[in-house]
Amino acid sequence: MATLSDKHLLTLWTEAGKHAALSELMAPLAGVINEIVSIDELHLFSFYGAGEWRLSGSWQRGGAEGVLAHIEATGSHALASIDAWNRGCAVCSDQSSAGHRSLIAILLGASYASRDSILLPMRREKQLIGIAALICDSACSARQCEHLAALAEPLLACIENDQQLNDIQRLRAKAEADRQSLLSRLGLRSISENIVGADRGLKQVMQRVNQVAPTPAGVLILGETGAGKEVIARAIHERSTRHDGPFLRVNCGALPPELIDSELFGHEKGSFTGAHASRRGWFERAGGGTLFLDEVGELPPAAQVRLLRVLQDGIIQKVGSERDVQVDVRVVAATHRDLPKMVQEGSFREDLWYRLAVFPIILPTLNERLDDIEDLARHFIQRAAMRMGVPVPPLSAADVRNLKRYSWPGNIRELGSVLERAVILGHGEYLDLEMALGAPAPKPRAAIQDTADKSSGPADESLEAVIAAHIKRILTETKGRVDGPYGAAKRLDINVSTLRAKLRKLDIDANDFKGA
Repeated sequence: MATLSDKHLLTLWTEAGKHAALSELMAPLAGVINEIVSIDELHLFSFYGAGEWRLSGSWQRGGAEGVLAHIEATGSHALASIDAWNRGCAVCSDQSSAGHRSLIAILLGASYASRDSILLPMRREKQLIGIAALICDSACSARQCEHLAALAEPLLACIENDQQLNDIQRLRAKAEADRQSLLSRLGLRSISENIVGADRGLKQVMQRVNQVAPTPAGVLILGETGAGKEVIARAIHERSTRHDGPFLRVNCGALPPELIDSELFGHEKGSFTGAHASRRGWFERAGGGTLFLDEVGELPPAAQVRLLRVLQDGIIQKVGSERDVQVDVRVVAATHRDLPKMVQEGSFREDLWYRLAVFPIILPTLNERLDDIEDLARHFIQRAAMRMGVPVPPLSAADVRNLKRYSWPGNIRELGSVLERAVILGHGEYLDLEMALGAPAPKPRAAIQDTADKSSGPADESLEAVIAAHIKRILTETKGRVDGPYGAAKRLDINVSTLRAKLRKLDIDANDFKGA
């Protein structure tokens, strides 16, 4: 047999570095060992804590490979035998050492006690973590035992990697079980189904989501605060080829200016005060998946330049490093800001705007989705009741009417907060919507209009009528133009989609003013 060489160690460390399941590594490991000493079988045992030893991997010449049924040496006698052997075994032991035959019988069975064998301890910081049992063709020399002892560390690395893989698989299985349990309670087949209004108020939005999701194109989601931009971003991710990868959200407006580069692109150890270790940024952590850049309009000019490079070349550079790092990330951005206006003002880069807005999606406000309010309300009520462990209170027709009449400046986010508050105030027995909206509740817009219709003079004119008159005056001055730098939305200093919603509500046709 050959003596131990650097080639043998390199081969073992290469196998250990593959981070593969131990069942896939047993044959290559046995092949290296067979170049040092001829063996018929190789068995690797590992300590799992709480006094439990298991057979993690097994190989037999000409026989089945892979992990066999676990052999658990958990009895007090077995543990005492392992402990006694460990204290008396510095490197490895063959049949001549005390307790060797007894331990072989415990680990593999009484039939192995009479066979030539070697037991190799695998320790980490003097603590016994694993045992390799080698069944040999013939008795081994002391020189061969020394060579085998040098293999303990890479063999232990293989075992530890296998344990980590098993732990990850268990965590994934548990997470999937929890997810399926939640979906079952909600009556859904997938998370992506939970988009209320997909067939009504969000029908056009979902059509665009389904168009762009399978492609690698970047997406820019535009909409007012609380309109559900993250929900749409997740829907794009779940319908894409990257759905098995991570979906990470970063709020660009919440990043301190001095830490933006570190947060987005990562940093090297010692690159600045407090950088005690290297750190991966959001782009690296989202590798193979989707990075949702919320409120991208809040990024300062310097960060916009570096973001542009990532979108163009897929390359980042960590703070304190001169090395380029290639990243594979799909970027979905969102903002409530008027980016075209910011481009005109010079506060947002025009080239970045074109990169981000490859496929824009505009979300309607809640006031533009009045038909969805009842379904949204039921969704939020059920979610709030489940979180608080109370019965789901009923939603009456009067509640729905009041919700539709109320103005929602905070959009869907405000609706969710109001209904959660209503569930709390009603103790799960009823929906205290009046108190949740504020006591006394704001007078519904329809009621205001009814009062205005009954009034006899301009002094009683409703707020809606005043707003309508003001919008008509601006439309007259802009010749019916709604958007653009000279449009009515800019003159009124409101979002274009908000103005269009008001025009529909007030039954005002901008085309009527084009010839004014």
